[in-house]
Amino acid sequence: MVRSVLTKWAAGVGTAAAVALAGQPPPTGITIPQIPVPTAGATAQPPSGPSSSEPEITLPSRTQLTIRVERDGTLSVDESITVRRGGTMNRKAPLRIAAGGDRDRVYRVRDVSIEGNGSAQATADDFSVHTGEGKSVLRYKVDGAVIDLGDRQEVRWSIASGWDARMGLLRASFIAPARPTKVVCFGGAYGSTTLCDDARLESSGITRVDMQNLNAGDRIDLVITLPSGTVPANARFEAAKTTVSAFALTPFAGFGLLAVLALLLAGAALLWAARGRDAKATATDVGKVDVLVRDNESVAFASPDGVLPGQIGTVVDERVDAVDVTATVVDLAVRNYLWIQQVEGDWQIMQRNPADHALTAYERAVYDVFATPQNVSTLPVALGPIRAAMYSDVVAREWFKRRPDRARSLWMWIGAGLAVVGAALTVVLAVTVGNALLGLAVVIAGVAVALGTRFMPSRTKRGGVLVAQVRALVQYLRETDPASIPANDRELVFSRSLPYAVVLGETPRWVQAFGVENELYWFSGGHDVPGFVNALDRRLQTPAAK
Repeated sequence: MVRSVLTKWAAGVGTAAAVALAGQPPPTGITIPQIPVPTAGATAQPPSGPSSSEPEITLPSRTQLTIRVERDGTLSVDESITVRRGGTMNRKAPLRIAAGGDRDRVYRVRDVSIEGNGSAQATADDFSVHTGEGKSVLRYKVDGAVIDLGDRQEVRWSIASGWDARMGLLRASFIAPARPTKVVCFGGAYGSTTLCDDARLESSGITRVDMQNLNAGDRIDLVITLPSGTVPANARFEAAKTTVSAFALTPFAGFGLLAVLALLLAGAALLWAARGRDAKATATDVGKVDVLVRDNESVAFASPDGVLPGQIGTVVDERVDAVDVTATVVDLAVRNYLWIQQVEGDWQIMQRNPADHALTAYERAVYDVFATPQNVSTLPVALGPIRAAMYSDVVAREWFKRRPDRARSLWMWIGAGLAVVGAALTVVLAVTVGNALLGLAVVIAGVAVALGTRFMPSRTKRGGVLVAQVRALVQYLRETDPASIPANDRELVFSRSLPYAVVLGETPRWVQAFGVENELYWFSGGHDVPGFVNALDRRLQTPAAK
């Protein structure tokens, strides 16, 4: 028995000598643990520490690592991972570690390769490994593990972290160009100061680590102290990725903000130019627009360029409103297509003469609502088809380049989409690479586009001229003296002008000026024309008319 023990001790001494000859002699001043020699007759005991032969592994996995510090400060890691039949092991280890003082220590893993049943990849923020049953050999290099601490250097690396399953046994060996002066190994949950089961510096200068029964998510941090100047230091620190730092104004974020600002300014300039042309055309003095046509001693009303009241309302405010439909109903009655009768506090509308080719598409849509007589209070009108016909009409007459409602909707969706994309981009950038200001810039751009929607549809030059003529029409409605119109023509002039007064908000003044007290040729049962206009307008604004 004594001879057997002495033989093992001699083998250990031989190993130390071989390592020394390989270029790693122990530096002076370092005490090498001595191996006690048993006295004659003593019972030999096996050396402390785990046996060189691995025990039978019944737990889910085991891994064995060799970590070498290269002359350039890089860590070269070879890791043999064995997973029992039917099992898998997955690792996701962070490469940014909080170092205190709002700083992160940043590692870089590169040259990743794996042999066997597995895969591995490294990004700027984490290192991921997947292994299946059987044995896989993982190799990779680590930059950023060595830091200068004045009179010494420190090598730190998490040799195990982020595994998603329990690990039965981990063994590691650490080799450096110079003999370590201190070894510290922490094992267990993140943040704990529990020491590893066994971490020792052997007489050969090799550091050995053994750890059993690591739970899922546990880590092993190995910290090795080396003499100063052993290898080039390569530790890298960056500002911690906090919410504040993610929104810091970096050169890259500043360039992106300038680019987004330039695009917004360019879009605003184009919109301003388009609206400016529109405003200029609108403000153009078209001179006096005479809407009263005189033939000998008779006087008749004629709208500028034959424009209809519903068309005026749509062109002026760029949308189809209930009042545009109300004015169209009155106009169809004045032109003898409809008949309006006041009955018991309500008004009934019915068709009077058949429709003909003189009606536009949107007028025909309004006319068809009254295929059967309808009371204003229960009018079941749906404005959708009428609106669509009115928008199509103003585009066909070249007062708009495109339907203003669709232009507004398109830009609203574009703005909302930009804002949503910007919000998502902000979150992604904030939790990854930073520069979250770029995402906020996109959000602002989206909100600006959405808010600017009301300015998007611009009239054509022809539409601007029409609006200028409408100003003259308003002046006519406000200043016309009924006494200047022959008595025989007043009812017709009043009636033909009334739909335009309705759509331009001049109904009370126009009715008051003419003093309507008798029945009109298109309105029977009373003379409360303002009451009818207000009742129909309110009805067309109810949800039932949408």
